[in-house]
Amino acid sequence: MDERTNLFGNREADNRGIARSAGMIGGMTLLSRFTGLARDIATAGFFGTGLAMSAFVVAYTIPNLFRKLLGEGALTAAFVPVFTGWLKNRGREESWRLAGIAITLLGLLLGALVALGWLVIGAWSALFPLDEKFELVARLLPVMLPLLFFVCLAALAMGILHSFRRFAVPAFAPIAMNLVWIGALFFLSPLFGPDPRDRIFGLAWGVLIGGMVQLAIHLPPLLREGFRPFFKVDFRHPAIRRIAALTAPGILGLAIVQLNVVVDKFLALLISAQAPASLFFANRLVQFPLGLFGIALATASLPVLSAQAAEKKMEDFKGTLSYVLRAAFMITLPAAAGLIILRRPIVRLLFQRGEFGAASTEATAWVVIFYSLGLIAFAGAKIVAQAFYSLEDTRTPVKVGVGAMLLNLTLNLLVVFNPWLRENLAEGGLALSTSLAAFFNFLALAFILRGRLGRLRGREVLAGLARAAVLSAAMAAAAGWTLGRVGRFGLPAGFLFNLAAVAAPIAAGAAVFILGGLAGRVREFRELRAAFGRAEPSR
Repeated sequence: MDERTNLFGNREADNRGIARSAGMIGGMTLLSRFTGLARDIATAGFFGTGLAMSAFVVAYTIPNLFRKLLGEGALTAAFVPVFTGWLKNRGREESWRLAGIAITLLGLLLGALVALGWLVIGAWSALFPLDEKFELVARLLPVMLPLLFFVCLAALAMGILHSFRRFAVPAFAPIAMNLVWIGALFFLSPLFGPDPRDRIFGLAWGVLIGGMVQLAIHLPPLLREGFRPFFKVDFRHPAIRRIAALTAPGILGLAIVQLNVVVDKFLALLISAQAPASLFFANRLVQFPLGLFGIALATASLPVLSAQAAEKKMEDFKGTLSYVLRAAFMITLPAAAGLIILRRPIVRLLFQRGEFGAASTEATAWVVIFYSLGLIAFAGAKIVAQAFYSLEDTRTPVKVGVGAMLLNLTLNLLVVFNPWLRENLAEGGLALSTSLAAFFNFLALAFILRGRLGRLRGREVLAGLARAAVLSAAMAAAAGWTLGRVGRFGLPAGFLFNLAAVAAPIAAGAAVFILGGLAGRVREFRELRAAFGRAEPSR
């Protein structure tokens, strides 16, 4: 089998490749999520949901804005399909030349953005009087802003490796960030003093170091694939011009969308000094199943969808999209139900220690409800957006994203400035706005894609969603029933009780879900088993 066949196979092999790649990504992401969970547990114990943590969350959002915009947004989404096509049609040598030019240009842009950011932060602090909350944010930003340089280049390196269908190292890189983060909590933060508002700077420096490590981890596999670093500025390269043409229309729109994320964090500070931290920890819980399964499936499907689109195999394209969506729904819907049912015991078990008290648990559990409601939409929107990117259309996801952003911003402002909503929903209202905007984003993208390509096997996808809903309802009932009887175990209040209140309902719910899927011969169960084995999925 030659190189081209290895990279671009038939539809059955593609489905198997997506499942196995997603499984490998999921396995690595599982490790990443567990180290991330350990990171979040340690962070909660050190800082709770106090002002220091909230200021850190707001400051951390700024480099993340550019990571989403340039690293995982329009640029990388445009780069992967173009680089995949270049690799297929021009070979490795020309493809590596393209990669080197792209890395050079992105590095220069990121360096300029960091320098400009420092100037803006200095002017902001000098010209405007800041209260305690925003003054701490302004002090943290200069430390954390260079993070965008490293994480954006790491994301581009990740995209290159994904084009070669090399997923292991990019999936492993976040683990390094988590380990450095944990190390910073225990070894750097104490050096800055006893006050949390001082110790938070140790964490900020640690996160910056983690970004450097995250980039460095991608270099060995790139070198093994044949990449040799060089500095080359070439705006006339045809593929660079194609990437720029695909990227430029989306940059402004994505900038508006990601700016809305920053505005959300600042609005949360207006609700209370604890709100951004509560949103952060709740979002981390929801991101666990989303990153483990939804984003893993989306990531693994992009090269396959790109290859099918390049070869004009649109029926295979639609079949792959249906397969990935149904698999994502079958996993994220029960995860959402489980998070809602078990929100308090999960938050109590994971975070309630040290500076993270009972009040922090209640606030975070409240937010978990509203983020969980949008879990299937978060995964669905990511997957359908990948379909547009594989068609080399970066404009449509951005246009729809701007609409979702405007909806989210409008709802957020309504929550913050409406006294009744602010009192009754508080930071949960901001999470609900995010979920509603995600549903708008997903449904609008799916509707537009159907108009462009014709029927997308929507009935097939809806039938899969219905099967997932039935199994999830049974699972939730079993988990809820078990949770109500944990008190009868006779365990004293404390860690063992909290562990039982999480583990027993999860075990009961998982058993009902899996046995129900197998007994009912649910299609998605058979497809996944066929994809990971040798049998063909039943039609």
